[in-house]
Amino acid sequence: MGMKHRYRCADAYVRERLHEKMKNRGDTTESEKATSVMESENSESGMREALARDQRYGKPVVVAGIVLIAMELWKQLTLWLLVEGGQYNVWYFPFQLCSLPMYLALLYGMLRKRTGRRAFIIKRALLTFLQDYGFLGGALALIVHEGLLHPGHPLLTAHGFIWHIVMLLTALYIRATGLSDRSCRGFRRTLPIFGIAVVLAELINIALHRYGDCDMFYITPYHLSSQPVFRSIDAVIGRPVGILLYLGCVVLGAFLVHLLFSLRSPFRK
Repeated sequence: MGMKHRYRCADAYVRERLHEKMKNRGDTTESEKATSVMESENSESGMREALARDQRYGKPVVVAGIVLIAMELWKQLTLWLLVEGGQYNVWYFPFQLCSLPMYLALLYGMLRKRTGRRAFIIKRALLTFLQDYGFLGGALALIVHEGLLHPGHPLLTAHGFIWHIVMLLTALYIRATGLSDRSCRGFRRTLPIFGIAVVLAELINIALHRYGDCDMFYITPYHLSSQPVFRSIDAVIGRPVGILLYLGCVVLGAFLVHLLFSLRSPFRK
């Protein structure tokens, strides 16, 4: 009985060690996938691998951009000709945070076959932005969806929901195929894109203010925020500081999404 007990203990120990080794191997494989994009720019073979990944998985991202462009053209014509009776409402100018995916996806399509370190960095930044900010914007818009509703115009309402669902699916696809850079450096490289978009949005707000309430990115300097919580904050701390706080919260939210997408899946065996 003593010998059998020792053999059982030995077998259990061997099984436990094998289980730990396989788990560590799985963790290493996942870690290697997460860092492969990060390391690619430092070697010629890595560049080739990244280009191959763009060719293999990048086309659906471009298709999503084309779909969004077509949807936006339909929306703009419908609002202009049918809803507003031939008068253009600058509130609907297509340069909100949730409008960026159609521009950035097409820009990625123009660069998809480009080689070189600079093109690599730009493409990874674009895809990481689409993943992080796209998921954030799509999720929040669907959760707080009053702005998507157009009473009396069901097709416009459907457009809003479909648009943000496409954003979410694109972000999840980018994450699943490893097209983005899930490192902290990858997120930092999205910040210039966000900064440029913010400056352009505010310039549009100022330029089109004479024609109506233009509130791109919800940072118009001419009135308090149209976002419920931030409107109350603006009333206390002032609009300029409120804008900075709002933009900081957007970046923080996108960073939290980035961290979430960087985690190893709990369903992976």
